[in-house]
Amino acid sequence: MRQGIWENRMSAASIYRSARGQAEVIALYEKKLANLAVETRSRMVETRFGHTHVLTAGPQEAPPVMMLTGISTGAPRMLEWFRPLIKDFRLYAPDPIGQPGRSAQTRVPPGDHNYGKWMVDVLDGLGLEQLPFIGVSFGGGILLDTASYAPERISRAALIAPAGLTPVPFISSAVKFFIPCLLYRYFPSRERLIGTIRPLAGQIDDYSLQVFDATLRHVKLNVAPPGPFDRETLAGFKAPTLLFLAKSDIFLPVESARRRAQELLPSLTAVEVFEGPHIPPKPTWKHQAERIGAFLKEIQ
Repeated sequence: MRQGIWENRMSAASIYRSARGQAEVIALYEKKLANLAVETRSRMVETRFGHTHVLTAGPQEAPPVMMLTGISTGAPRMLEWFRPLIKDFRLYAPDPIGQPGRSAQTRVPPGDHNYGKWMVDVLDGLGLEQLPFIGVSFGGGILLDTASYAPERISRAALIAPAGLTPVPFISSAVKFFIPCLLYRYFPSRERLIGTIRPLAGQIDDYSLQVFDATLRHVKLNVAPPGPFDRETLAGFKAPTLLFLAKSDIFLPVESARRRAQELLPSLTAVEVFEGPHIPPKPTWKHQAERIGAFLKEIQ
């Protein structure tokens, strides 16, 4: 392993506002990883954008599944949410590059299929040719960018409130979320934090509050998702796809997202709408994991 790859020193183009803030964010990541009730393995792979950390879990001989997490979430949380899949699948959960976690702090320009290129490098580094993908929020945008750039690498896809499927409603999302985020950074309080998160998350536990607090205060959030996508860019993507949408999503209105998915994804097998906002509560995560597990087993 390369010397210094795990160190928390700030780089010249750090995603963090300070070294102290970086230490606080990374400590929360490590806390979640240490408290996972599953055995995991860490490994690093090199990509054209920098090193990428990948957590793996599940039987080594089981069918592989790639899992792409949302912004500032991290691989440990992804494995926690999809724990029901671990008994039947070998899960690969990378920390997205340029986001909090153990991967390089390189911010990837969203155009030119750069996230798709990053994902191909990760797959090559892991020795994975073709496999099913699960993409949540920002990770769903990475999945779609990979589907545009290298559709042959994806055998099946499960998307949960994916970024980039439709344009984000600018005014309403700014009023309900982005402006409150900015206000919280300068005027933090527990009451304001809960009010900021509530339009985004259906269930707020203490750990989530700590992560949101640290992220809003210490991480530079100028990250653009992949996309937008159109019929031409996704013309080669034929993999069966399962889509979950949130009924009260402030970023992805259900009906416009459903119509857009039906236009762009010819192999869309089902669209399921869950109650609540963008980030589901724990019972919904469990249901989605079980539903996705059944969907993935259809190819075995």
